[in-house]
Amino acid sequence: MKKVMILLAVLLTANVMMAQKKDRTDAYMYNKNGQYEKAMVSIEKCVNHEQFLGMKPNDQSQAWLYRAAIYQNILQSGDEALMAKAPNALEVVYESLMNCMKNPDFLQENKQEIYQRVGSVMNTYYTKGADAYNAGNFAEAAPMFKKAYDIAKSLGSPDANDMLNLAATSALRAEDYNTALSYFMELKNSGVDNVDIYRHLAACYNGLGNGEKAMEMINAGLEKNPGDANLILEKVNAYLKEGKGSEAIEDLNKLHELDPNNAQLLFVLGTIYGDENNGEVFDSDKAVKYYEDAIKIKPDYYDAIYNLGALYITMSNKLKAQANEITGFSKAEIEQYNKLIGDAEELLRTGLPYVKQAYEAQPTPEVKNVLKTMYVQLKMNDEAKALEEE
Repeated sequence: MKKVMILLAVLLTANVMMAQKKDRTDAYMYNKNGQYEKAMVSIEKCVNHEQFLGMKPNDQSQAWLYRAAIYQNILQSGDEALMAKAPNALEVVYESLMNCMKNPDFLQENKQEIYQRVGSVMNTYYTKGADAYNAGNFAEAAPMFKKAYDIAKSLGSPDANDMLNLAATSALRAEDYNTALSYFMELKNSGVDNVDIYRHLAACYNGLGNGEKAMEMINAGLEKNPGDANLILEKVNAYLKEGKGSEAIEDLNKLHELDPNNAQLLFVLGTIYGDENNGEVFDSDKAVKYYEDAIKIKPDYYDAIYNLGALYITMSNKLKAQANEITGFSKAEIEQYNKLIGDAEELLRTGLPYVKQAYEAQPTPEVKNVLKTMYVQLKMNDEAKALEEE
């Protein structure tokens, strides 16, 4: 009886293996005849069967290769209805080919076909990444470039690091700082040791709020190139994140010397000097000058235009506050009061064109309210009414 049981088990196993081989063969024939949906069903029955791992390694690898070929044909078919039934086709091709490559003997025997298909998948991932990046979808681009890199690395491609750099840059621009940091560190550990890698690492640490590590990366990069403008800018960003505007000024001036027509640098300097909460460096005259210089270089620079208008409002309010502190009624005090109020009004009139220009560029409710308040304070009632009716 025991012998009969063993024989039945052997026969059952043999039948299962034969069924799996039949599914694999059916998948091959359906694929060859262009019946891709039927091929997909047959190959999935084969590779997802609980006894699949009991097949010989080469039989398994052959099934994975058929699976990759079937799903690649689905991708290339242009049949939207069919592609909707295999929404993860590209990932399936990738997974299947990676499984093929785990079998060195099978890989050696089928190297040309496998590498050709793997190269096609790599190019597809790269193209998807590039399309997403160019469309500004950086979060979508990063994993596409990373998969292209993984394939390129498995093939020993000299372009692998370029793809990883694109993945890292995409993640950084998507503000996914942890992912970007891991990718840039992988680049650094692979031997990339240039100024850019330190700048990017600093940007990642800045994004994560780790100013100490950011500064460590910045200083390491500046040892390689003390005049690198991008690294100096990262150093400035690190200082600003920590509220150290005065420390940033020296480096900003270095950057300004290197790039005198950079309106953004002038804007940042204007912002630092125009911050009345930073009594150590607050200087409204310098702030006005830097904002004006930024606007000369870039006449449509919204942030500089609005900030300059807001700065004049701040200066005007300070004079009004000083005037309101005068409580006496002597001739000298009245004259002083009138002068402060007159100067405050003049500052408000000077700032008005900038706020108006900012509102015309970006008519937000916040700027509209600021502009309306200025009209009212300057007794420009017709303008205030017209603005209210917009």
